[in-house]
Amino acid sequence: MKEKVLFSGYTKKAGKGVYQAELDSDTGKLSTPETLVELDSPTYIDVTNDLKLIALAKSGDKGGIVTYDISSGKAKLLDEDFSEDGSPSYVKFDASRSLVFSAYFHLSKVTIDHLTTDGKIERCSEINFKGSGPRPEQDQSKPHYAALTPDGKLIICDYGADRIYIYNIDDPKNPELLNNYIAPSGYAPRHLVFHPTKPYVYVACELSSKVLVMEYSEEDSRLTLVDEMDAAKDEQKNTTAAIRISKDGKYLYVSTRGADTIATFEIGSDGDRLKKIDTVKTKGNGPRDFELDPSEKYLLVANQDSDNLTIFTRSSKKGRLNILEENISISECVCVHFI
Repeated sequence: MKEKVLFSGYTKKAGKGVYQAELDSDTGKLSTPETLVELDSPTYIDVTNDLKLIALAKSGDKGGIVTYDISSGKAKLLDEDFSEDGSPSYVKFDASRSLVFSAYFHLSKVTIDHLTTDGKIERCSEINFKGSGPRPEQDQSKPHYAALTPDGKLIICDYGADRIYIYNIDDPKNPELLNNYIAPSGYAPRHLVFHPTKPYVYVACELSSKVLVMEYSEEDSRLTLVDEMDAAKDEQKNTTAAIRISKDGKYLYVSTRGADTIATFEIGSDGDRLKKIDTVKTKGNGPRDFELDPSEKYLLVANQDSDNLTIFTRSSKKGRLNILEENISISECVCVHFI
């Protein structure tokens, strides 16, 4: 079966913008990535169910998000909003309400936009944050992730202030703060994933190279720390980046730059405990993002600093990864997204 996958990243060197390719799930062979749309530094993307591409981008000194119709295999511009003084670091689409959440790492805020049926971007609100952490990189609030909890709340990771915020967005024009979790000092929570059936969330903390395991209460939107594990050694050069969970909720995967590894954790049957079962080198430098393909037979890693993709085969029974391909060339890639 052919699975379509998009790649995006920086354009400081030879990167062009957003690329598309096909992965053969029978063989693990990836076609040569080809440019889908040329954009200035689309460092993160999402795609709607009807194949509208939402991409971060820059235009001169301004930044924001753009939307394209990619249903034909080519990109048709629908709208663009370059009204900010910088581009976001993360974007996520809420299909249930047609909302777009953009986390502005350098501007200490998260914006909420409405995406119309014809792909137009309409601003609903923005949430501004304050705070800082003990490390030099934490000189101000730096939200790096904004997405949904299983019960439809907005959850935000603030790398700069060691906080995780949860908001009620039933009225997206007036977000209501429900809870504010204070992470261990200097950990820098970056990205997270929820267990598919259990009330637990797993948080990748960038500056400590830790994974937090927390219980999530839908009743009061409260997070309670129950465990933590090392994704890699806590060294100054190491920065943990992406985190993914298998559909069956049995295995968790975490990338760490510097160490240039993917750590594999087995998740206990109750969801509240992790056991590290393997760590593999990514055969590249700076694994900022990775993704499991829809069949979950493969895991694709984007090595930003060495301009290559790595493909691993994955055991569904044991969760372990084995190298399949490491010499797929792509410049400055920092996002992998299957559609």
